[in-house]
Amino acid sequence: MQRVLVENNIFLPQVVQLIQEGHKATIIARGNSMRPFIEDGRDKLVFGEVDGLAVGDVILAEVTEGHFVCHRIEKMENGMVTMRGDGNVTGTEVFPVANVRAKLVQVVRKGKLYTLSTSRTWKCYSAVWPKLLPMRRYLLALYRLLWLHQMPERWKMEDV
Repeated sequence: MQRVLVENNIFLPQVVQLIQEGHKATIIARGNSMRPFIEDGRDKLVFGEVDGLAVGDVILAEVTEGHFVCHRIEKMENGMVTMRGDGNVTGTEVFPVANVRAKLVQVVRKGKLYTLSTSRTWKCYSAVWPKLLPMRRYLLALYRLLWLHQMPERWKMEDV
């Protein structure tokens, strides 16, 4: 299969349009900001329409014009959303709720499909991980150490 790389500023508006038309869209995760629960290049993310938002939901938002981010909602107040990546210790994005473009509804992780609204495993991740923020730095460091140790050799060479 041939792989085609398309810049996010071109690709993601098309994804958002499909979702607004009532479709679901599946993309391969890119980036490390949602570690340890969503892994770059390994996991597939299935986005659907925004049918309500809650703290803990993972969303795709256009935080500024043409700049899309997929992170977990940390807080919602006065029409504003604050979100942070699971793999981020510092740094949040704050933007109007109207900038939310899609909601993560399923994740294919290590070949297993998680439907976020019904998966007890995913709900547990979503409830516990954000509360570990003070310890997150150490847990992420341990995760990276273990993950890099178990990673196939061909991936290690690409990351150098």
